[in-house]
Amino acid sequence: MRQATRRAREMARLVARWERSGLTQAAFARQCGMSVHTFMWWRHRLRASVPVPRTPRFTEIVLAAPPPAVVAEVVLRNGWVVRVPLTSLDATAVRTLVATLDAPC
Repeated sequence: MRQATRRAREMARLVARWERSGLTQAAFARQCGMSVHTFMWWRHRLRASVPVPRTPRFTEIVLAAPPPAVVAEVVLRNGWVVRVPLTSLDATAVRTLVATLDAPC
């Protein structure tokens, strides 16, 4: 059993070296004098024994600055609401946006 553990540690170090090398698995295995299939088997075995962290499905996005306190709000006939900060109010752009959103399909 001790021999198997030692071999697993040795192969884990080898796989880590391969990850840093930038070589393909085949090129790295040839360089080490090992069968490509043996190297791939060890890589698979070692990866299977390490739990993979789950990535969250939801990521919270926090705004760097709070939204401006004063906004112009336009409620369209279809119920949509357009809010534009008064600091960036461009009347022509707002008119174009409202006309586009309120136009029948």
